[in-house]
Amino acid sequence: MKEMTSGAALRQLQQAQAGLKKARQLMKNARGQGPASPAVLRAGWESLAQANRLMSEIPVAAADEAVMTRQLAVQRYATALLVRLRRLLRNEGIDAGDLEDDDRLDETFED
Repeated sequence: MKEMTSGAALRQLQQAQAGLKKARQLMKNARGQGPASPAVLRAGWESLAQANRLMSEIPVAAADEAVMTRQLAVQRYATALLVRLRRLLRNEGIDAGDLEDDDRLDETFED
C-alpha cells in the first residue's frame, strides 16, 4: 500500500470540508421551515461522521504544518456543524446569524 503524502492529505481534508459544506447548505435551505426534518439531521450527522473518518485516516507521516493547519480549520467547521445539529435536535432552529458565523469559518480555507 502506498504511503499518503501531505498533498493527498490536503485533498482528503478538502473532501471532508466539501461534505460539511453540503450539510450546511442543506441546513440553510431548511431554515424557517418549522421543526427540523429527520432527513436534515441525518444528512448533517452522516456528513460529520464522514469528515471525522477522513480526518482520522491521515497518517502522522503526512501531517506537516499545512496539513495540521487545514485539519484544525476543518475540525472547527465540523464543531460548528455539530453545534447546529444539536440545536436542531433541541428544536431551537437555525438562526441566520449562526450560519453567517460559519461563513467566517470558510475564510480560513482561503490561505
